[in-house]
Amino acid sequence: MSKYVGLLTAAGLACLPMMSSAAAPTLTEVLGASGVTLDGYISGSYVYGFNDGQALGARTFDGVTDSFTLNQAAFNLSKLPAQGAGAFVNVIAGDDASIINGAYGDGDDKINVTQAYFQYATGGLTVIGGRFVTLAGAEVINDTANANVSRGFLFSLLQPLVHTGVRASYKMGGATLYAGVANAAFSPGALGADVDPQKTVELGVAFAPSSTSSLAAVVYHGSDAVLAADVTLLDVVASLQATSALQLVLNVDYLNIEPDAPGADTVNPWGVAGYANFKMSDKNRASLRLEHADNDLAGAAGNEVQSVTLTLGHMVASNLEVLGEVRWDNSDDDIYPDTGATGGVEDSQGNVAVKAIYKF
Repeated sequence: MSKYVGLLTAAGLACLPMMSSAAAPTLTEVLGASGVTLDGYISGSYVYGFNDGQALGARTFDGVTDSFTLNQAAFNLSKLPAQGAGAFVNVIAGDDASIINGAYGDGDDKINVTQAYFQYATGGLTVIGGRFVTLAGAEVINDTANANVSRGFLFSLLQPLVHTGVRASYKMGGATLYAGVANAAFSPGALGADVDPQKTVELGVAFAPSSTSSLAAVVYHGSDAVLAADVTLLDVVASLQATSALQLVLNVDYLNIEPDAPGADTVNPWGVAGYANFKMSDKNRASLRLEHADNDLAGAAGNEVQSVTLTLGHMVASNLEVLGEVRWDNSDDDIYPDTGATGGVEDSQGNVAVKAIYKF
């Protein structure tokens, strides 16, 4: 008997190298086999301002200057089948998270659950419920999906960032229709606290007139506690792939803000942004953004602002991009911080910035 035990033991030991050499499945493969996807990215930047200050006015995620910044460390976990039930979770850590948290009324925590929603799809109808990003705008929170380092004035001043509620979408032919209702965290510039009982209604449509063009429009209407007003936003985004290398994008916003206070004047902030995104090679690209916004909120001074932004991008590796940017902002009044010789504010500001984005 001991002879056979010895032979079996030797055979087992001989198989060990063969077993260890077999490639073990990766976490991505294990999750993928069950229909779950996991991915994410990390982005960091350095911004230098020309106004001898520590802040840039009317900015969202790049207001702090002369400092290295961890903008976003994000991961996405999702299971979103074409039919049936699923869910999506998007968590962001870093300095940008505190800005997004302002839209929830959660203070300035450095970790933010930007999106977390369930989904149910049947036929052409998809319904999601929870927290999700807005339909408005050409620019988004996700650092990997923007052409520029900085966010533009429309993103910063006129558009909401996130909503908590329910959204339904229905695909009909070449168009997708949207309808939803959410808590009234609608104040432009992410000012609204998602804590009051008022609701905001969302209606939108997106379609592609041709293989090289797309058009999307969305209307938000609700009562906003922060502004103490009824607010309506019309947002339109049009895109044209003019050539294989050149993409043109136009974003237009128009708001109607009717204050609750008797006798208070209705104001109509509006803005327009144009983008020219040029692919120079497989590794290099450029983006030019031109903006004008009339930020007529509560009759504040410095309503009209303009901006010119040029961004260059270089793919260091397939999952690592480095961006360089120069930007100049102008206003019809002195609104931009300056702690230099003037010791107060100026009617213009400029900056350069570098950002690295790694996707995994």
